[in-house]
Amino acid sequence: MEIWEILALKDGSDSLLGWCGNVLGDWQVVDDQSKEHMGHDSGVHRLASDRGPCFLKIHEDRAHWAAEVHGYERWAPVFGAKAPRLLGVHDSEPLALIVTALPGTVLERVTLRPEVEKAVWFDAGRALADLHALPPGSTFGVPGRDGRCAPDAPLDAVTWVSDDLDQWVATGRQHGCLTRDELWLVDAARELLPAFAGERPIPCHRDYCPANWMVDDAGRWTGVIDFEFSRWDVRISDLTRYPDWDYVERPEMVEAWMEGYGRTLSDQEERQRLVAHVQYALAAIVWGHQANFLGFKAEGQRAMAHLASRFR
Repeated sequence: MEIWEILALKDGSDSLLGWCGNVLGDWQVVDDQSKEHMGHDSGVHRLASDRGPCFLKIHEDRAHWAAEVHGYERWAPVFGAKAPRLLGVHDSEPLALIVTALPGTVLERVTLRPEVEKAVWFDAGRALADLHALPPGSTFGVPGRDGRCAPDAPLDAVTWVSDDLDQWVATGRQHGCLTRDELWLVDAARELLPAFAGERPIPCHRDYCPANWMVDDAGRWTGVIDFEFSRWDVRISDLTRYPDWDYVERPEMVEAWMEGYGRTLSDQEERQRLVAHVQYALAAIVWGHQANFLGFKAEGQRAMAHLASRFR
């Protein structure tokens, strides 16, 4: 859908168009960069403007908008030039923001020599460590623009992870999309939940992976994009979200990433990582089923089958 059609669906579209002009000067749409699973009245559009190449992101959901704005205002600056800069925020309907464009191409769209790609993973891991070194929060959850979570947000990491597992299982049971073996695996993962005791909520990108890493023509890492899913979470959540399931298929890349991150996981953190892998595979199955993203659902199912061998 063209941006003009999207804006025509929304109240206040004229004000949004005028706001774009106030922020950018002269501007024009280059193309639609929306991902397939985005709603019909939200999306991402690449723009050319007096302030250079940038992206307009329109949000249907206020919570996602607030979390992304907070991420760009408070957390993205730790990456320096390796993350987009926030140019403008439209805080009335339609909710939107404009960020600068990073140079390069998304890593998952290019093919690099293994040694070059390992260097990308190393650099991305080193940068993630800087994000995680920011001061911790007080509660777990999705932040508002001011960084605060809902009043009933969990204070305890064990409760936070356990509640997430419970919610996905409840939805999966409702839709009948989880097998007996997969439910068994979730129960087995629950036995490891005490490993999260004492973990603090830290700033997490929550979608930190090749789908959001940029590389230049020489295959060098130029930064990370898309802070829509950023939230206060346990550290391990940022170390386990591999949409291409690289920990199964390309563990050497994950090793390079952890080397860049500069941390060898303790036995306790390894147990956390195992739970988090189950957590993400579970979410992939259930969300993939709900959204009719059957390829993603199948990837989650394969990951679950792989993980089962770690528990038996």
